Amino acid sequence: MSKLLIIEDSKMLCKIFTELLTKYTDFDFDIAETYAQAKSFVSKERYQFAVADMNLPDAKSGEVIPLLNKHNIAPIVFTGIFDEDFREGFETSHIVDYVLKERYENILYVVEKLKQLELNKTKTILIVDDSTLYTNFLKQNLLLHHFKVITASNGKEGLEKLEAHPEVELVITDYHMPIMDGLEFVRKARKKRNKKSLSIITLTSDTNSYTTSRFLKEGANDYITKPFSRDEFYSRIYQNIESVAMFEDMQSNFDDDIINLLSDITEFRSAETGSHVKRMGEYSYILSKLSGMFEEEARLIGKLAILHDIGKVTIPDTILCKPGKLDADEFEAMKEHANAGAALLDKAFLSDENVGKIAKEIALHHHERWDGTGYPHGLKGEEIPIHARIVAIVDVFDALINKRVYKDPWELDEILQFIESKSGVYFDPRLIKLFLKNIDCFVNVLHKFGSDYTEAKYCKIV
Repeated sequence: MSKLLIIEDSKMLCKIFTELLTKYTDFDFDIAETYAQAKSFVSKERYQFAVADMNLPDAKSGEVIPLLNKHNIAPIVFTGIFDEDFREGFETSHIVDYVLKERYENILYVVEKLKQLELNKTKTILIVDDSTLYTNFLKQNLLLHHFKVITASNGKEGLEKLEAHPEVELVITDYHMPIMDGLEFVRKARKKRNKKSLSIITLTSDTNSYTTSRFLKEGANDYITKPFSRDEFYSRIYQNIESVAMFEDMQSNFDDDIINLLSDITEFRSAETGSHVKRMGEYSYILSKLSGMFEEEARLIGKLAILHDIGKVTIPDTILCKPGKLDADEFEAMKEHANAGAALLDKAFLSDENVGKIAKEIALHHHERWDGTGYPHGLKGEEIPIHARIVAIVDVFDALINKRVYKDPWELDEILQFIESKSGVYFDPRLIKLFLKNIDCFVNVLHKFGSDYTEAKYCKIV
């Protein structure tokens, strides 16, 4: 845990801080009651955070602030005095925040703020702006609050940075930029990341409502009109960061619980090994990434792919576990698992329409064929959702390379010949090329889950 320095001459406040920090945080903290003590502490220790009184017995004019700044510490200022001069100074000072000594709740606010600053170390913000001066200004202010910051000079570079850094939770983008402006960037970024996983704030000097409304319609969460105060800037930053965190906590926990429950049900009913659904998730993630998807979307496809056969829970055991080829009537009954799976998933993800749509489409369409001869709807070519096309390929691969109740495993060379022969017939030709070119990555999944079939091989997913 980070080191914290409290600089406060009130013994009562020092006692309160000690009790609150000990009870509600894991900070390793020291307390200085004078400027001299503070100077001694910072000369011996490296502190990440500080809370400082502006008026100390031996430094009544805020000298403690430049002392801390000299040691690369931006403090929270806890003060009993607030006037226009102080506010103007805040705009240019290396100060995280200022809090008035008015009531007990403000001490609680300081403690919560410290906890937030520690949490900020795990949060990444992307700045997209062609102005080096403005980028540096924004970056400096974000670093004061201990955010991780990456930058891009135009929208095209911004999209590349988003793909390379799926951990980004907030983007701050300018409007007028070369190569790709902010409006197009927002439009394209929002196709990859929804508002529940990424907040976008637009910076604009345009004061007309037409500009801001265009950004909001294209998917921006918020906007800030230049020039702006640091108070406004930080308020908007935290408001948007917190909204993502709230959705992440709620949605991730809920969706993961649903997915795990449904996959457990599938494994319980299926005649196949339990590792099949786990392998399907890995395969689908790999092929999604190879197809050019952003990290977040590829991981989502991988998570939802394990539900592709959820509809089999509705199929009688006499058909599902039959140790041999199905007759015509049995096969028609088995085909119904696609419709049944979509129906089961229709109500599972009501809180996230996008997740639910992808899950249903995978379950419904992973037996469609590129030439239109698949089931249940006979979709053809790119009419078939890409996530279903991905799952279709890896599902056949896993079925052929592993023993099933109705068949022995095929040799790898046989499988690759078969899959290649069905390119443009059963499967998307572009995806088949990627699959075959990177076959070692898929074979490694078998090794990962304990198969004796092969040894691990080098592969790189880019």
